[in-house]
Amino acid sequence: MEIPQANCPPKVLILPEKASPEARICTLAHPRTLTPSRFYFDPDKGLYEFTRVVAPKSSCRSWLIGRQTKLVSQNGDARSGKAPTTTEKPEPELAEVNDMPISDGYTLKNAEMLIATPIDYLFLLLSSFVHESSAKSPTSKRLFLSADDLLEKLSEKSKHLSRISSHEKTRLAMERRLRAVCDTVDAGDEEMYRLSDEKLLHELVRKAKTMVAKGLPASMEERFIRKTLETPVMVVKHKESSACNAIMSQNDKQTPALGVSGAVDSQASTSSAESTASALSTTTEMTVPEDITPAIDASELYHLLRLRTALSYIISSYIPPAIAKPLNTLISSGKSQVDFKILDERLTNIVQMRAEALASRSFGDFSRKRSMYEDDDAAETRAEKKRKREEEEKRKKASESRGIKDLKKVDTKGMKKMSDFFRTAAAAKKK
Repeated sequence: MEIPQANCPPKVLILPEKASPEARICTLAHPRTLTPSRFYFDPDKGLYEFTRVVAPKSSCRSWLIGRQTKLVSQNGDARSGKAPTTTEKPEPELAEVNDMPISDGYTLKNAEMLIATPIDYLFLLLSSFVHESSAKSPTSKRLFLSADDLLEKLSEKSKHLSRISSHEKTRLAMERRLRAVCDTVDAGDEEMYRLSDEKLLHELVRKAKTMVAKGLPASMEERFIRKTLETPVMVVKHKESSACNAIMSQNDKQTPALGVSGAVDSQASTSSAESTASALSTTTEMTVPEDITPAIDASELYHLLRLRTALSYIISSYIPPAIAKPLNTLISSGKSQVDFKILDERLTNIVQMRAEALASRSFGDFSRKRSMYEDDDAAETRAEKKRKREEEEKRKKASESRGIKDLKKVDTKGMKKMSDFFRTAAAAKKK
């Protein structure tokens, strides 16, 4: 029996507790891409974005959703999954509320969930400072605008923004976030705002520090921190020991002086000398490329790299490209609160050490198909392509009918192709 599939399957959402009755899921423009996206808005708690959490494609998982069963006692208090408070058996109509068999539930093909995580109003408001002229030329002069003008411009692409900003508490929070990153002037009874790159960078650095203090995810720590600061090791060098040559020369001198009676001892000493020489000849030495950077505390380097990684993640995820470009210029010029000069020197030195380690490898070593210092991104991309190719082949094999599978087993040797018949017909028409 084939189970029908719904056109719009339900979603598993993880929402904040104790939400207000006015909490809604709204559609707003994404802070960076300006594409319509779903957000969760609560006038008392603020704005939330939905973070998608999904299992890897290699592991097939699904959700089985059923209705919640609540047992109600005769006294009228509801307790999910607990026995009634009274010892008497409750009446059937009062014992269960929304109790339905599991067959009336729902099965989701993909085991994914959407978690509502808080997002700052600041990121939502930054796109209002992007003009057509500023998108083409970031150095164009910015004008002072009122909060009403900024919100009106945002409402053109976010149809639900007007309802969100109509709440007094939300409006005050938005204006407070604007004052944190803008230069302000008073025009009568109204306050005007102009975006300041320095103030915005100061606010983003503060957010990055908070993110580092709480700890980066394990995946980011492994990929962007540990592997980036990992120092390469040079190729193992094989060296002949001088003691090996001394032993061999000593055996050469003793061999002519020995008689027949000392043949056994000579053979024993020769074998022991050969074993000692082989042990000494395989002596290896692990060398590390010379580090030309001054002595720096490792914890400081790791902290700076974590801070830069968090800052880059915030800018690349929430800041519009027209605003992100001058911010990156300020960071590279060293005008931010944190000086990344020491980190840049260290990373440059690590790149040079990796190049030296790669160049020192023997050209005759073809045991490895690819370089031992191959980029991790390239390796992951290759593995992802291989996995997709295997999944595509499995999908094609599963979709093939039995007739096609039987036709593949037919021996076609000596049989003409269909194209041969068409070529013969075309030649006959020309004659």
